[in-house]
Amino acid sequence: MVLMELSSNDPAVGYIKWISAIAIVVLPWLFLHLEMRVVRIVLGIAWMTSIFSLAALYLGFLTYHYMGIQLGFDHRGNPMDWFMILTGILCIIPFIRAARNGALEKPNKTAILIGLATLILMGPAIYNSVTLNVYLLGDGEFDGGEGEYSGEEYDPTEVEEWSRAGNIALLVCNLVPAIICLAIWRLGNVVHSELEVNLEQKVVK
Repeated sequence: MVLMELSSNDPAVGYIKWISAIAIVVLPWLFLHLEMRVVRIVLGIAWMTSIFSLAALYLGFLTYHYMGIQLGFDHRGNPMDWFMILTGILCIIPFIRAARNGALEKPNKTAILIGLATLILMGPAIYNSVTLNVYLLGDGEFDGGEGEYSGEEYDPTEVEEWSRAGNIALLVCNLVPAIICLAIWRLGNVVHSELEVNLEQKVVK
């Protein structure tokens, strides 16, 4: 993937955002129901590429910032936080449905893949959102500094509160993908086992 430095107002940013998000949500419905292995692999690669593209856009690797990479954080709240989280939630629905129907050929491998994908996609947004909200709930504030670069980068004024908020956010942003991974793994294996038992009983009969 070639990294570009685009202005945040560049139309290309909107195209990358929406095309990637649509691909992330739609492609699983296709490759989970296709029989042709080659096509499934190609669509799977396109799906992961879309995840990396959207994550790179959120983190600021594709857009130019005067003060450097922001890693998706904004002291006023990044409007893409909920967009990333919602996209991540929508993209796991077809996998949960497939696991529930026993359609996952390799539930363990798929669960790990989805856990990593959702960590990349939602993890930074969850971390930034939780950190900001926990810090502000503790009456934390941000200082834009003084001098030539004032207002370009805001730093937290309460160091201990900021550190505590970061630790809570780190736990949450890792816990959510882990729960998703375990849910798909558990559901996929239970249904897969039940289907095997039912098949064996039919063979015996």
